[in-house]
Amino acid sequence: MTIIRHLLARLLRRPAAGAALVEIESVEVDPDPVPIGGEDRVVATFEVVTSGPSAEVKGDLVAPDGSRTGLGFEREERTPFEERWRAGHVFGRDAAAGTWRVVVGADGVTGEREFEVRFEEGLRRSRIDGFELSPDPVDEGSRLTFSGRLEAVTGKEDWGGLPGRTVALLFRADDMLSRTEVARVVTGRSGRFEATVTATESGFWSAGFRADAEDRGRLTAARSAEVHSAVNAAGAQTRITYSARPKSGRRNRQATHIGTLFVRVQPAGQPPRWDPLPQQRVRLWFDPSGAGAESVRGSATTGSDGGFRLREKVPSTGDWQVRFDSQSPAQRRSCKSPARRLTTS
Repeated sequence: MTIIRHLLARLLRRPAAGAALVEIESVEVDPDPVPIGGEDRVVATFEVVTSGPSAEVKGDLVAPDGSRTGLGFEREERTPFEERWRAGHVFGRDAAAGTWRVVVGADGVTGEREFEVRFEEGLRRSRIDGFELSPDPVDEGSRLTFSGRLEAVTGKEDWGGLPGRTVALLFRADDMLSRTEVARVVTGRSGRFEATVTATESGFWSAGFRADAEDRGRLTAARSAEVHSAVNAAGAQTRITYSARPKSGRRNRQATHIGTLFVRVQPAGQPPRWDPLPQQRVRLWFDPSGAGAESVRGSATTGSDGGFRLREKVPSTGDWQVRFDSQSPAQRRSCKSPARRLTTS
């Protein structure tokens, strides 16, 4: 009887196929580095985006000496798939300079981000100016071109181009809050950059710069204003929510991959909504860390609630992703889930 009760308890704790789990999609810090030593105190903002069911975000600031300070996160925004949480902290003139960390958690999953606290003297502000894209609107599968200029303060009010620095192109799909890095480009002699990607779905694009080890402590991070791109496509948009557990453990352990496939529908005279998409084949892909060679590790058919569930061995550290390859692109489009990194020891 004890064994039966134990098995029943385990079954009740297991998420159903497609049951959403919380994932931390991003952790961002602004400004970075945090400038200290001036006359005014500086308020740093910490932004966390989560996906899955609503779950309170908690976090700490970890100083260079390892001491911790609690942060009070508040939820600011929610979309059908994600939530944005934000907290602030005041850094005074006597704050410790060096490398800090913000460590956050929600419903058993954790995330963190390193950032710098530096003396204001000698720290140059950077910005991305004139960021734009073309054409707009654009057809799905066509080329989308971006351009802009990375600059840094050269005098009191003067700005000069920053050559030879890496700028990331960031994308945030409609109805989403988190940004995904799509491409990187190195600035030219004048600080200008240009890059081309394939248009896949409508959403918001921005360009971001974060100083590398050589520039850290000398240049601030920068991100351009967002620019919206409208993508014309025949089929209905689809989206996959996806979680994987456990995040870490021994090699060849079993990991559970669960999620739901959705389709965007727009009834006549009503606002659009996201409905589960049943009876569709999704495939689980694995990309070993550093290998750059993807392979299919499993597949499943979505249930009546659009949900799927797979269990696969984790052979090594790497990224996992679920993909839906539409057999009727004129009716509904293909899509990819966010990638989930699982580590082995």
